[in-house]
This record gives sequence, C-alpha cells and structure tokens, in this order.
Amino acid sequence: MKLKRTIMAVAALAVASLTLTGCLNEGGEPVEVAEPGASTLRIGTTTDVANFNPLGSLSKTDSWILNAMYPQLLRIDGNAEKVPELAEGYTTEDDGATVIFTLRDDFEWTDGEPVTAQDVKYTAETIIENQLGNVAAKLTWVESVEAPDDTTVIFNLTEPYAPFAEGVGFWMRVVPEHIFSEVDDVSTYANDADWVGAGAYVLDSAERGQRYTMKSNPNYPYAPEGGAAVGTVEYVIYPDVNTMLLALRNGDIDLMGTPVPASATASLESDSNIALQTVGSLGFAHLTYNMQNEVLSDQVVRQAISMVVDTESIIATILQGGGDTMVGPISPVFAEYDNTDLDAYPFDPAAAKELLEDAGYADANGDGVLDDLSFEMVCDQSNANLTRVAEVVREDALEAGIDIRLACIERNTFLSRTKNGEYDIDLSQWGVFDNPMDQLRSTYLSSNPGGINYNLVEDAELDAMINDAAVTDDRDQFVAKIKDIDEYVHDQALLTPLYVEDFTFAYRSDRFEGFDPSPSDLLGMVTGYSLSQVVPVS
Repeated sequence: MKLKRTIMAVAALAVASLTLTGCLNEGGEPVEVAEPGASTLRIGTTTDVANFNPLGSLSKTDSWILNAMYPQLLRIDGNAEKVPELAEGYTTEDDGATVIFTLRDDFEWTDGEPVTAQDVKYTAETIIENQLGNVAAKLTWVESVEAPDDTTVIFNLTEPYAPFAEGVGFWMRVVPEHIFSEVDDVSTYANDADWVGAGAYVLDSAERGQRYTMKSNPNYPYAPEGGAAVGTVEYVIYPDVNTMLLALRNGDIDLMGTPVPASATASLESDSNIALQTVGSLGFAHLTYNMQNEVLSDQVVRQAISMVVDTESIIATILQGGGDTMVGPISPVFAEYDNTDLDAYPFDPAAAKELLEDAGYADANGDGVLDDLSFEMVCDQSNANLTRVAEVVREDALEAGIDIRLACIERNTFLSRTKNGEYDIDLSQWGVFDNPMDQLRSTYLSSNPGGINYNLVEDAELDAMINDAAVTDDRDQFVAKIKDIDEYVHDQALLTPLYVEDFTFAYRSDRFEGFDPSPSDLLGMVTGYSLSQVVPVS
C-alpha cells in the first residue's frame, strides 16, 4: 500500500512597492517611502545569546536570531499551520515510513553557495551522530537520509511516525555543509564570527551585553519584490523588562521582543505612538518537579504542591484575564488530544497540608514548615508575569506547611540550571509545542536523546506508554493513547499546569507596520519572515 500526502499551502508574500513614489495615501496621491534596506529596526530583549551554534541552541534570544539566519524546511504561520519555507512540501510513502521533502531551488547561502538537499542531509546526519539539541529526539526513527538530487531529501524511517515530517520540518535549522563540515567538533563549534546564513537576516556583529546587529539577506526568496525594507535589525540588551518598556516609550527601540506584562498593557494602550498585537500560545506556563530530589519523588508531595496553586486567581489578577486554564500536560489548543475527563487539583492549602500529614510529614519544631518540605523554586526573571506567580505560590504554599525559596535569575543561567537538573521546582513557560506526541516524547521519555526531560523522570511504565503511542497509525487509537498518557502524567503530578497565555507584543506604530506574527512568545513578532515583511510608516 502506498500512501502520499502533500502540503499544498504556499506562504503568501506581502505585496508592497518600495520605490520612492510607489505607494498611495488614502486620497490616492503618491507618497514617499524608504527604499529597500534603508530602514533599521531595533528590538529590545533582556537576554544575551548563549550559543551561536544552531544545532544545539535552546535559549529564546538564540532562537530569535538563529531562526532568522538558518532556514527550516517548514515554518509556522499566523494560523499555527505548517507552511513551506526551504521545502515546497513533502510526501510520504511506504505507509509513512518514507518521507520525501522537495526543496525550493532559489535559496542561497550568503557566501554565494546554493542551499541544496546535501545541506539538509548533512544537518540531519550530524544531529543524529552527535545527539544535538531537541531535534535529535525527533530524528529517532531515521535509518538513513538520501539526497538523490539538489532538491530532493528522503528520510527512511525504521517505522512510521506520524508527526515526523512536520516536527523535523519546523524544528531543524539547516546549516551549510561546506562551513560546518570543516570544523573539528561540530558539537562544540562556537560559530561566533563570520556568519553564513540563508534566512531573511544574517548576523553582522555581536557585542555581548550591548547589541546584536543583523543585515538583511538580499536573496531571501520570501522578501517583498525589491528586498526587505528593513535592511538592519538590532537586538538591544536591557537589564529588565521595565527598562525595556521605558526604552520603547522613549523611542530607543521599535519593538519589544518579549511579551508585554499584563500589568503594563493599559499604560501602553494610551500611547498613540505604540500599537499592541496579541497572538495565541503554542506552549504553557507550569511547575515542573525534579524527580531526582528524594522528597519530590514522592507523588503525594507533588500532588500537595499542585493544591496550593490558585490558577484561576493567577489568570484573573496577574494575567488580567488574558489566559486559559489547563489540567493535564496537553494544552487545550490541541482540543482533539486534551483529556477533558480529568479533574484539576483543587486549590486548597488546608487539604494539601492534611494530605501531607496523613502521609507522615510533621512539623517537629513547630516553625510552621513540615519537616523536609523546603524547596528552591527557580524562575526566569525576564518573565514579569512568572516572577509575580512565584511570589503568590510561595505565600500559598506556606499555608500548607511547604517552604519555597525563590531564585528568579537571569534567563541563560536559569536555562542552564534547569537543563542540568540544578533545581528543586522549575517555574517556567514552554515556548512552542507543535504537536502532542513530540511534546510527550521530549518532556517525559527517559531515553530521549537531546530532549527536554527537565523532570529527570525515569518511569518504565510511562516510557512504554509513550513508545507504544508513537508508532500507532490508527487515528482513534492514537488519540486515545495520548489521552491515557495525559491522565497518567496528571495523576503522577509530574507537572502543575498554570495557564495557556495570550501574548501581547508592543511596537512603535508611528515608525513601522506590516508585521506578520506567529503564535507563541518564541515566534511572536520576530521571525525572519515577519521582519522581512515590515515597512516603515509613510
């Protein structure tokens, strides 16, 4: 039996004339606009680039810059749909065990070399060989990769895996083989100078702690006719969100790369020079528990902590209503897979304390804290909403006899600590989950190479459930198995979901327009495609 499926979506190109008198005002009269490449757009961020190597980087600012430099086979559009980027589309054969991508023939590296199927083949094989980043997990089933010609890439899988094409297509940044194959050890390659890319923008200079300057790629196929109006993109580093907000109001930057805290939206709405853009989320905020911590490995303790988190109040006050609740690990964004039969842990600190005392935890010295129930909770200080959530959770936890010490720290330090398991409780927000199966494999499969199993959970039963679902090709059975995993993770309280947030971004609408945002705080307004569509306001 031969099955084929082809993406037919074609990314729409923004149509904007960029000649000196090529635009008309509302009265139909010509007005002057900037020539292609003449404009500089400044984006605020609170985080430096931690890793310039696109094969292993996970940090947010890294992703903003590297995703604009290195093309992906597919990108996510404003409707959360996978649409072509480097690939025109893909087909499947052999009941899904063979995945064939057909590439565009007009992508070019900035040193003049063409982007070919061999670059894709090299990228995938290098990630597999060195187990690099979270993409390694998505390539688990790859037996071999072929590049029979310059525009065809064939992935031969050991067995069908339904989300393979879209997962690898979106997450794998393609690198130039003629550059990366020349380094001694690609896994430790710094890639911190003389950048060569094929995306909408390519790094030109980096001043750590100050700014990162990118230049537009004149050969980017999706730029408007004549080239991107924004020829230079500068990421400017600020110490905190409040300083960045002030910079936006003062006109020192044109766009906030990070979402606006809910507490600041009202003040920005009154500024006629600033526009707000709201996008949906493909991730969610959560508490994750380090299963290597002897006390937190106790299911009762994790369940009790889940009972001191008042998610509805957090959404109403901190998010000012700009979010939705979720119960299990699957976001309600994926309605088909969301197990709506699950009941959320009730917010009840008194009942949580009783649960712990029934399990044998006691307050021997009478200080109000149950013995052994003192934990450090780390969070990313650049996320203003989560730093406020941290304070609320700490106060409510104390009512249940649980002591939580807060460590809201600089983002890259936070990422390093969570990745290495140097924490008790992790308060954070996933950026993008583009399908539930890849999400569950990445976060809970103990054998998952390069994944994001920050729980450090090693659960043979959970592993078996995930591996079984991953190779199930019957749709109804597949959905049922995802829901079973949802229930298992919820019952084990491996994480406490907080909310699915609506993200609001702010930019200087008196200067620029034409952004093409995508869902999530990771993509938002700053994808290479979006920036290439921006034009200065006439």
